[in-house]
Amino acid sequence: MKKCPKCGTNIPYNDNYCYSCDCTFEDPKPEGKDPPRLDLSKEEWRKPWAAAGLSAVGIGLGQFYNGDTIKGVLFLLLVIAEPFFLPLYTPFNPVFVMVPVWAVAVADAWLSAEKINRLQKNFRKKSLLFWPEVAGLILVAVIILLVAYVPRVASHSLVVTAGAVADTKYPASAVPLYESAVLLSPDDTGIRMSKAKFMHSLGRDAEAESDLRYLMVENPNETAPLVMTGSILYDNGEYEASLQYYEKALNLNRNDAQIWVRKGDADLAIAIVEMQKMRRQYRTLTSGSSESSNYSAEEMDAFKSTQSYRDAMASYNQAIKIDPLMSVEVSAHVLAATQSLVEMYDSILDDIGSPATTTG
Repeated sequence: MKKCPKCGTNIPYNDNYCYSCDCTFEDPKPEGKDPPRLDLSKEEWRKPWAAAGLSAVGIGLGQFYNGDTIKGVLFLLLVIAEPFFLPLYTPFNPVFVMVPVWAVAVADAWLSAEKINRLQKNFRKKSLLFWPEVAGLILVAVIILLVAYVPRVASHSLVVTAGAVADTKYPASAVPLYESAVLLSPDDTGIRMSKAKFMHSLGRDAEAESDLRYLMVENPNETAPLVMTGSILYDNGEYEASLQYYEKALNLNRNDAQIWVRKGDADLAIAIVEMQKMRRQYRTLTSGSSESSNYSAEEMDAFKSTQSYRDAMASYNQAIKIDPLMSVEVSAHVLAATQSLVEMYDSILDDIGSPATTTG
């Protein structure tokens, strides 16, 4: 017998109609007997590829994603503990055990996610340990990045500090800072160039050229070390040697207007040096000195320097062609050098026409 849910009258078990209150009703469903229901909401759905990927990135992370806290902790402890305990009991490399365990964790995460989606396994929510492990993995990644980049950051900081010290009354105190920066980043072109420039400013050209040679060997396609080496030689009056380095730099990059200007400066300097030599020779000749007979006709060619002058003009024109804004700088260089050449030509003519030539 069963009772009417409305009036409580006893009714036969198989009947669903109450004659007392004229009520029809349905049998109540047994508790805990609801049919399975597939919930495709965001909270219930587990992505197998995401679970496997997370487990591959961090051991046990895929299990925490699926809500399997115990399994995730077990996998995590197995991998962490193996390097410490395994060598005590076996000659095998721990890696040969860690890799299969990790692979099992990845496969388990994938299969567990599929079971959850097929309602073959209960799922409430992600494990509380999911986000702590994510945070730990991010921390490890940050530490790795810092280890990789901190030396570079520190070396550039040292260069900035060295530059500031170099502007004080004690510039030599910046040398250890530059050397420390090079030790931290030995292959950094900018740092070695900064050090070489500073050493040149101190007159320690041998050390500057050592750094530049290192860069030329390690970075043969870089023009900066070649140009700076040429500039150091130019400052020391070795114009022909500097010209060779400028030409090497132009062989690597013929579209750099600044290199063309530097080559033009070197050619102009060579022209002036040649003219000065001619003047000394003509002065010796007109003085009636016995040394005058030692000069050949080629050595006495006063217009030999014009070839270097023409080379300089060609280089300057090429620089202006590449960058028209260089014309102002080029004009200043040409005017100064041309004035010097004209003065020496006039001096030679004066020497030739001096009274010394009539006595003899």
